[in-house]
Amino acid sequence: MGTRADNHDGSCREVLTGKHAGKWRGQFNLRGQKGLKTRISRLFSTKTEAKSFLHDLRRGVRIENARRSRELTLGEWFDWLAENDWPESIEASTIGYRRGRFRKYIQRLMGHIPLSRIDALQVRAVFKRLREDGASESLLIAIKSDLVRAFNQAITPYQRVPMTSANPFRLPLAQATPRQATALTPGQVRAAVVAKRLSSSERAMLALFFLAGLRLGEVMAITAGQIRLDADLIVIDRAVRVEFGGKQSVGLPKGKKTRTAVMCRTLKAIVAPFIAEMAPEQYLWSAEGQNKPRMKKRIYDVWKGIRAAAGLPPDMSPHDCRLTHINIIEKLMPNVSVSTLKEHVGHAATGVTEANYTRPISTAQSILRDELDRIFASEDA
Repeated sequence: MGTRADNHDGSCREVLTGKHAGKWRGQFNLRGQKGLKTRISRLFSTKTEAKSFLHDLRRGVRIENARRSRELTLGEWFDWLAENDWPESIEASTIGYRRGRFRKYIQRLMGHIPLSRIDALQVRAVFKRLREDGASESLLIAIKSDLVRAFNQAITPYQRVPMTSANPFRLPLAQATPRQATALTPGQVRAAVVAKRLSSSERAMLALFFLAGLRLGEVMAITAGQIRLDADLIVIDRAVRVEFGGKQSVGLPKGKKTRTAVMCRTLKAIVAPFIAEMAPEQYLWSAEGQNKPRMKKRIYDVWKGIRAAAGLPPDMSPHDCRLTHINIIEKLMPNVSVSTLKEHVGHAATGVTEANYTRPISTAQSILRDELDRIFASEDA
């Protein structure tokens, strides 16, 4: 038999010798989604049947090629989600960070590949290259999380790839070493907030972090009118939101939920004189010359001074103060209900507190030790 046609039209030849002599052989090279070629060969009793077979194969290839030409690439799909889907349920700042990571690290390497052509080997090679270029494990985990979500949405609900497709981005990665958060004891907190080197402004900010458990954005946006001295409460109805690129705006607190935080007598004694001459709408820590919140960078500069003046650990952050506040309540105040703590600190679910805000604390362990001794050292035991 002569050279078979290999130009995507296939070949139709009569078999001249052997047990299949007189029959017609149709042959076709079919290229799969991954670029692999498969030779298809069939025998038919008549030339008409063989030609019909080749016609159907060519038509199927044309349909598949047309489908691929309409198929979105990974970059196009990511941009579509960012513009049409994610704004319904995700903060604009989060979307901005996702798009920023994608454009900086993934677009040039995989953005041009159609969704159905992506496989785990390609993904593994991309992650290896990013790691070789200096990307940290925490960055790779963030990128992986973005891509897993995007591809899952391509499978369902939007069905841009078949339901049977496995997510090629769901690869195991080395876990980044987490930062060790700092949780202080009540005695350490007391010593910090009464440190003599603190100014009245610095002491008030530190007290809001330690004694009310406020988030950084909530402290940045707090006004004198939110502090209800007559009711011993702080109304948390706004927070500074930092968008991708550093742009700041004032909006609702995290989770878009307002709340009231309890103000203890110690906190009230510190804050009351500081806000005594302020108008209700005035920000406690405003930008120079205008009544709007200071930039986050400026607040962090202030925090560094507070940390040094109060004798706090050199790596302690404002969020560690919130962790300390919640940890002390959870471990040392058994009369405070779980729901009350959740409302006070603005957590959406009680599990958030247990999973992310509890640490061993020596005072709590002493209480436990004393209770164990009381029970097991008794005559009844």
